[in-house]
Amino acid sequence: MSRFTRLVVAVAVLPHEAAHAAVARLFGFEAEVSVLPAWNGAGRPLGQFDARVPEATPGAVIRAVALAPLVYVVVAAVLDFLLPDGSGLRYLAIAPLAYWAALSSGDLAVAADPATVRERGRFVVDDEGWSGPTADALTVLTTGAVAGLLLA
Repeated sequence: MSRFTRLVVAVAVLPHEAAHAAVARLFGFEAEVSVLPAWNGAGRPLGQFDARVPEATPGAVIRAVALAPLVYVVVAAVLDFLLPDGSGLRYLAIAPLAYWAALSSGDLAVAADPATVRERGRFVVDDEGWSGPTADALTVLTTGAVAGLLLA
C-alpha cells in the first residue's frame, strides 16, 4: 500500500482510535493504536485500538473505553456553542466529527461483552452478527446528532 494511502487512512481513523486510547490512558492502560492492522476476522479494519486488560477491570471502565469516540458528539456541541451561526466551519465539521464519533461493530461488541474482554485480556470480542447492523443504525443516529447540533 502506498505511503500516501496510509497517510489518508491515518488522518481518517486516528482521531477515532485516539479517543479510545485517551480514555484507556486515563484508566492506566498502555494503549496501542495501529493503522491498517493485520486482521484475521471478517472485514478489514482501517484502524485498531487495543490494550492489555487486567482481569479485575470493571465493566464500566471497559465500556467507557469502547464508547469513547462518542466524545466527538460533545465536540460538535462545543463547536455549536463557539461558532457563529452560518459559519462555514459548522458545515465542514459535520463529516469528520460524525465519522470519528461513529461506533464500529467491534466497539459495540466490546461494550456489550466486557466479561470476554477481561477473559481475553484485550479489547477484542468476536462479532456475533448483531453488532454490524447495530453499528450501521447507530452511525445514522450519530451523524444526525452531529449534524443537528451544527446546523440548528
